[in-house]
Amino acid sequence: MKEIILVTSFGSTVDSARENQIFPVVDAIRKANPNHEVRVAFTSRIVIKRLKERNIVFQNEIETMESIVAEGYERIIVQPTHLVGGAEFDKLRKNIMAFQGQGSVQEIVFGRPLLYFMGQEEEVPDDYQILINRFIKVLNIPTTEELFLVGHGGFNVGNASYAVLQLKLQYEGFRNTSVATLENFPTPADVLQQWKQEGHERKRVHLHPLLLVCGDHALNDLFGEEEESLLSELTVAGYEVVSYEKGLGEYKEIQDIYLNHLADAMQGLYQKRF
Repeated sequence: MKEIILVTSFGSTVDSARENQIFPVVDAIRKANPNHEVRVAFTSRIVIKRLKERNIVFQNEIETMESIVAEGYERIIVQPTHLVGGAEFDKLRKNIMAFQGQGSVQEIVFGRPLLYFMGQEEEVPDDYQILINRFIKVLNIPTTEELFLVGHGGFNVGNASYAVLQLKLQYEGFRNTSVATLENFPTPADVLQQWKQEGHERKRVHLHPLLLVCGDHALNDLFGEEEESLLSELTVAGYEVVSYEKGLGEYKEIQDIYLNHLADAMQGLYQKRF
């Protein structure tokens, strides 16, 4: 059967984000699957448009799928680089599954986002626990200091994934780790208000994006020089801030998790649970 791997990403207009956080994930997948063609599609039409204005060309997932179908591929393994299974993931899956049965396509299987399954009844993996064990523990933040993870957030039930991660961290004893989102509850302002109410005593804060890339959101909303940035707000509030201007994609631990999710998809595991 003629197979191909399609890696999808929201994309980024920031050159360093593509080079340091998106492409390393793709390269890791290529290295682990030398007998497969591996292609990349960006899902953000705005990002694609802005890159095209700079003569940098990427296809979206529909254009890429049209090419894959035209080339006679029979099995397509899709690995998204989404953090959670929110609206963007649902839209991506709908757009790609529409090609099922077209041309020579016999099967389309999906790898899951970084955070998806919660280890229900031990029948599926606990993606949250895996992230805690392989990434958050590896950061090795002292218990006398705070780790502040800030993601993008969304406007459907997928946003609840951030609350699940927070609860899993609490059950693991990580009382010094807070999770917030830029676009939904809890916002960084909500977390800061909670710290104030609780008489937060940890004055050194490790600020880390909970994002695949350190792109526009991270560079401006988190680490920007403007007074509205989270770095500025934390500094004004009297915290010493350690800034991690890094996206998750540049960590080998995160790349390995995506590789595991892809391997599950290639074996056809969990497909009925999406």
